[in-house]
This record gives sequence, C-alpha cells and structure tokens, in this order.
Amino acid sequence: MSKFAAFKRQPVPAQAAQRMQAITLAAPTRGLVMNENEAFMQPGGCVVLDNWSPTMRGLKLRAGCIKWCTLPNPTPVVSAFEYASGNNHEMFAAQDTALYNVSSSAPELVTDIQTNGNYSASQLANAAGDYLIAVNDGGDYPMRYDGIAWTRLDTDQIHGPPDTTVEHGKNLIHVCKYRNRWFFIEGGSMNAWYLPLNAIQGALLMIPLSGAATKGGKLMFAATWSVDAGDGIDDKLVFVTTLGELLIFTGSDPGNAAAWRQEGRYQIGAPMGKNAHTTIGGDLLIATTDGITPVSAAITKTAEQLDLAAITLPIKNMWRDEVADKNDLPWTLRVWEEYGAMFVTWPGGRPGRQYCAMVNTATSAWARFTGWDALCWIKMRKDMFFGTQLGVIMQADRGGTDDGKPYTASMVGSWSRMTGGPETITWRQARASFASNFAGSFQPQLAACTDYIVRLPTPPPPAEAQPLADVWDQGLWDDALWDADAPASRPDIRNTGWVSIGETGYAHAPVVQVSVAQAVRPNVELISYSVVYERCGVNV
Repeated sequence: MSKFAAFKRQPVPAQAAQRMQAITLAAPTRGLVMNENEAFMQPGGCVVLDNWSPTMRGLKLRAGCIKWCTLPNPTPVVSAFEYASGNNHEMFAAQDTALYNVSSSAPELVTDIQTNGNYSASQLANAAGDYLIAVNDGGDYPMRYDGIAWTRLDTDQIHGPPDTTVEHGKNLIHVCKYRNRWFFIEGGSMNAWYLPLNAIQGALLMIPLSGAATKGGKLMFAATWSVDAGDGIDDKLVFVTTLGELLIFTGSDPGNAAAWRQEGRYQIGAPMGKNAHTTIGGDLLIATTDGITPVSAAITKTAEQLDLAAITLPIKNMWRDEVADKNDLPWTLRVWEEYGAMFVTWPGGRPGRQYCAMVNTATSAWARFTGWDALCWIKMRKDMFFGTQLGVIMQADRGGTDDGKPYTASMVGSWSRMTGGPETITWRQARASFASNFAGSFQPQLAACTDYIVRLPTPPPPAEAQPLADVWDQGLWDDALWDADAPASRPDIRNTGWVSIGETGYAHAPVVQVSVAQAVRPNVELISYSVVYERCGVNV
C-alpha cells in the first residue's frame, strides 16, 4: 500500500438487519411421548412433564395435596377400598397388621387380627341390605360390612368342602361380583369358588381352572368385562393368572353346564398386582409388566402385538423402568371421573423420588406427578385420596402445596428443528401465554434445551403467597365474606412478555417451569409458547 492509499477514505460496510423469525408452539396436549424418534418428533408432545396435567386444549398446573388423617403406625398403607350405599360413603385403609376406617380425620380401628394388608373388596346388594366383603393375601377369615358394623366370618358363615384349604372360609385371597354372585380366588391355586345367587354367606362351590390354563402359575384375581359398556347379559368374567393368562367365562350359573361356558384363553404380560386393574367404558384395563392392556385388544392380537394396543405405548420406556425398579410392591389403578383421568401408583421410592402417573381418559395423554407418595387410591364421593409409605392418608387436588411443601411443575416440549434443515439456530426470546382465573400471581420461568440434551435450570422461586379466596371450599368460616364478588367465570389470558433465551443449537425444546407454594389451589393452564429465533450457518 502506498503512503497515499493509507489516507484514502474507505467505504463503510452497509448495515445488515438481523434476520429474525418467529413461531408459536401450541401447548403439548399429547403429554409425555417417548416412542418417537427425537429428530422427527411430532408437535404437541413432551419429553418431560412433571406436575402438569394434559387437558384437551393445554396443560393445567396440578393442585397440591393435604393430610386427611394419620394412622397410628408409621408403616405403609398397603391397600384401600370404599363402601357406598345411598348417602353412606366410607373409606377403609389397611396396613400389614391392621385395617382402619378412614372416613374422617380420626381413624377407627376395624381389626388388628390379620396377617396381610393387601385387600380386595366387593359390594353386593340383596333384599336384606347392601353388603361389602373384604379378603386379603394372607387368606385370613373374610370380613363383611353391612354399612353399620363389621363381622368377622370365622364361624363357618362361608365354608368350603371338608379337607380343602377353604373348608372354614380361610385362604380366600380375592373377591369380585359377577351377575349378583360373589366369586373368590383360592390362594396359591388354580381354583375359583362362588356362593349362591344373591348370597352373602353359605357353602362355597368350586370352579377348577387348572385345565383351562396352559402356562402354569396361579390365579391372581378375577374381574368383569363388558362388551357394551354396561352391566348386562353380555358381561364376561375374566380370571387372570400370575403369568398373565386370561381365562374368559360367561353364563349365569357355573353349576349348570348349559348356562356356563369358557369363551377363550388369551395371553398378556404378568399383572402388577391384584388391584392393578380398572374398567373404563366397560373395557377392562390391566396393568402388566408390558404396559396397561385392554382386554378387548387381547382377544384380537397376539402377545407380541399388544404393545401397539397398550395405552402406555407413548411412555413404554418409562413404564419398563418403573416395572424394573418398583416390582416389589403391588400396583393400583383408579379412574377419577371428576378429574377426567386415570391414576397409576408407582409405589415406593425414597423421599424426593416418589411419584405417580396419570393419563387423561379422553386424550390418552400421560404425565407424572412428583411428590405424591401413592401406594393405593381411595375415593369418597367425588374426592380422591391416597395412602403413603408413612401411614398417612392424603387428599389429592387440594390447595397449592403438598402438605405444606412447595412443588415445581416442569415441562420440556417436543424437540424441534424449526425448518427441518441442518442449520444451527439461536433462540433469542420467548413468551408463554396462560389462561387463568387464579386470583393470585404465578411466576413462570421460560428456557430451552438444545441438541437432545435435557438440562432443567434451577426452579424459579414461588410467587408471593395469596390469601384464601372468599369462595366455597376455600374461604374460612366466620372469616370469609360470602357476599364478595365471585371470581370471573371466564379465565383471563396472561402472558409473560418477551424474555431472553439465548440458546444455540440444531434442535431445541421449550421449557416452562412454575413453582407453587401457597394455600390457594392454582388454576393455570398453558396455552402456547412463542419463540423469536435466528438462523445461523450449517457449519457453526
């Protein structure tokens, strides 16, 4: 360069505007999805979904739980069941050595003469009244309840043939009702027993099933399966073995060959417990080592094809991990119609690692609720309860803490490559929108994960605690103003405003976290997550 060129004026490069683009992602209503290739995930799924409940239009922040009552011994609540007749609704919970009435905050001892707390129960109404019978895995004498008092059936009220293990009514480990008869399972055998029509006691008659099964094992439980979602003449009685064989019978009288026949034998995975089944719309769902299998699918598919029909298909990997880790305790399924979901216990786990699963019964979208140490479920009227490892009965979906402890809801959405190309992309900013008629405030934290690696940031602090609203089921007696203005019936739409993200990678997943710690139940539903991003080069 000459000495004159150094003094020559050089042109200034033209200014270039950043090439920003924006996109809005709908709330992931498909819930947890773990059965899709991460590089080509469909929209609407999540790779992490803790303490958010999928709805038909978004994700709703779950409420907390409160202590209902504490049993005298701090040992696990193994099982639970309820009695409902007219206006009389009662709940019962069992530990290994005792059974309690837990219908109120003061537990009442029913019996402490038992060898096992894993009960099954069934209710039958006849001309004399409405009765419940309960039997346990220890094969103790059956217990019968008439809505007022319990009777221990230890004087041959229920009795089998001489020289059998059920001669005096013992060794019956499961009970169910089918066409107004009680059917029982004999412990450690392939024998089922039944009482006469509408009978609540009497002589047991046997149904030998060893010839009906081919895989071996023992009978675990029996349940009814309806083809038409009702309770009628097309109902089937399904006997299930410990190895997952389904023995399906139909008829009105097992003692009459013309009125009783076997309709099939089918194979599913090994059941996760004798209470790990429920019915939805008449179909019988059974939790197995392979997932939750509908019986209606088992009769049309081979055992190898049932994975595709299991309602746990989206979370198959997580399900198998839980089966491997928590197979020493019986599992329980329970439908909560008022919540619109089915709940599954994943029992056990040390503090901080205790959780359960839920699935929306309308959309089949899955989520996980952390902090709920659920070993079994109970319902009383429209409310759901669960028993814990420390002998506590908790009421679900109450308040904004888990028995006084804060909790965090975390969502990591589907992996997205925006245009599908190999370009590196930087997420500059994000904004989330929520629907809420929640009187209090909440502080969502937005972030992003990149390149198929899930790293959750430190949870945000909870919003400032809000007082109880002056509304039914929240306000305090002699304190709340019952003539106060009612909350808005239509939810407000709130958004976070644009916040900085600054994450660069070739694949991104949105993150939304909210911490909850207040007395008021949150009413917050995530609608959408908007992103402003910039494309970079392919090789960066």
